[in-house]
Formats: sequence, C-alpha cells, structure tokens
Amino acid sequence: MPKSSFVIDIGNTHIVMGIFSNNSLKLSWRIGTDYAKTEDEYFGIIKILAQENGVELTGLEIAAMSSVVPELSRVFSHLIKKYLKCPLITVTAKTNLGLSFPMKNPEFIGADLIVNAFAAKEIYRENCIVCDFGTATTIQLVGADGFFHGTVIAPGVITSASNLFKKASLLSDVELKPPPNILGTNTENALLSGILFGNSFMLDGFIAAIRREYRHLGKIKAIATGGIAGLICHNSKEIDLINKNLTLDGLNLICQR
Repeated sequence: MPKSSFVIDIGNTHIVMGIFSNNSLKLSWRIGTDYAKTEDEYFGIIKILAQENGVELTGLEIAAMSSVVPELSRVFSHLIKKYLKCPLITVTAKTNLGLSFPMKNPEFIGADLIVNAFAAKEIYRENCIVCDFGTATTIQLVGADGFFHGTVIAPGVITSASNLFKKASLLSDVELKPPPNILGTNTENALLSGILFGNSFMLDGFIAAIRREYRHLGKIKAIATGGIAGLICHNSKEIDLINKNLTLDGLNLICQR
C-alpha cells in the first residue's frame, strides 16, 4: 500500500509543501520563505491551511524534504519530529536515488535539482531537460539512465524583474501576464514582453543548444516546472510539457521507495 506522505521543498524565496495519499496529491500550498519563523510558527500556518482544506495531518507515515536553506532545514526537521511524528528523508546528492554524476563531489548540486532529476527519470523514462523557474532559473539534463549531465543557473524571472523595478524609478511593479504583442505600446506591455518573451527566448535557446550538443543521446524531452512555468512557456517552441508539481511528485516517489 502507498504511504501517506508530507513533502516539502524549501527555496530561498518560497516554501512549497504537499500532502499525498494513495499517491495522489491531496493538498499543496506555497508560502514565503521566512528565516525568522520557528517550527511552532510554521506548524501553525500548516495546521490552518490543512484545516481550511479539510485535510488531516494525523496519520502521515513519512516525510521527505529538499532544501537549499540549511537554517530552515533544521527548523522543519524539528517540526516534523515534534508535530507530525514520522520519519523524515532529507534529500542530498548522496541520497541513493539511482543517479550518477560526472564529478567526484556532487554535493554542490541543490537538493531541488536532485529531486527534479530523479522525478524526470522515474516518471518519463527518457532523456530529459528539466527547466525550473524559482529564485534562479535552472536548466538541467538527466539521461534516461540516471546520469546527471549538468545544469545551467540563470537569474530567476521574478528576481530579475524585481531588481529592474527597484533600479528604474519610472517603472512600477506590473502583474505578470502574457502581453498582447511582442512590441509593447505602453510601459506595462513593454515590460511584460521583455520579462516573459525574453525569458522564453532564453529558455528555447538553451534547450535547442543542449539538444544539439547532446544529440548523440537521441531524443530529449523538455519539461518545465515551477509556479510561473505556464507564463514563460506560453509561446515556447522547445518545451514539450509543463509539470508544475514535478518536485513534489519526486519527493513523494522518494517516500514510496
């Protein structure tokens, strides 16, 4: 029988959590990363969100966590031990997931990248380029055999847009949505084109270049994930599919192993 699981991905900007039952994602939510909060404060938030959605926190059998914030890794380890009272798997490059690496010490690779590589390998069973839109935009290639070929790290969409707003006094924050045309006729649409089309073109360029350089592998599927994947990939010529829950799915698969 599948285990009921609590999964958590801790990033520098957001924390994404989910509860799985019978291998089905029953609830997921995204909250802002706050270094000052304690395990008690975070659990208070989790408890309220679960209650509002009619999801029980009792009876969870296992938890898995990927984190790039060591301070919060400790906070959530304490939270899970204190309140959820179930075993916790903390994913690192050393976790036995059937992945192999071209470098002797892969510990610099973020836990979220490890989880995404494992999820792509297990779910799609093909060579996969995984593009994740978080604080940074990452583009990685994992082989169908589990070989982690490498990754690209670029400034994140929200991060770079926020810096642009801060530096240019005449520009104001705009809601991210697809612009009507590639050339804007007002400040808002010009910004949206630069942010969304610009990142989409960058993404397509990297994917096309990776496919050319690694054509000896054969067919390579391109997957996008992350909260704003749909916005960036709206006009992409290279992305094959969007799976916004790839990281959570990967963490649950790790729980079921």
